[in-house]
Amino acid sequence: MRIRSEQYILTLAIVALAFLTSCTRNVKETQFTTENAKFNLLLAGDSSDFKDRVRNRIIARYRKNGNIDVVNINNLKDIRPEDYDVILIMDTCIGCEDFNWSMKSFLDRLEDNNNVVLLMTTGYSHYEYSYGGVDAITAASRIADEEEIFTRLSEEIDRIIGNAL
Repeated sequence: MRIRSEQYILTLAIVALAFLTSCTRNVKETQFTTENAKFNLLLAGDSSDFKDRVRNRIIARYRKNGNIDVVNINNLKDIRPEDYDVILIMDTCIGCEDFNWSMKSFLDRLEDNNNVVLLMTTGYSHYEYSYGGVDAITAASRIADEEEIFTRLSEEIDRIIGNAL
């Protein structure tokens, strides 16, 4: 009976690990540069169908007027925040508490977080999340919410960059 119980726990742990790793994927890191850029925008995050669609719309909206760097959220440790006018972080909140420690570390070392926009995708769209003085825009990863989330993120980015558009 003990062996059967240990096998059950091991199987459950493997399934849970497979589920968690399937929820987040690496984003394709890239740079978009434009001549006479008016701002530098960092997009850091993980990948999902929903976040990829929103990220692509953000890139399309801002790439003509600014330089954009796209990085995996786990690589925030290598980023110099002072190099960017706007920083958009797109993370996944699992269990309403579990977020990427790279994001937490990055936010902890910021002297000024007024140029940070944070999107947290959760299973519950009305969840309120804040860390290090940065209030997150939260959303369930539903395509039906894409327009609203894109609009809210764009408004925050526009507020930060001002008249650079």
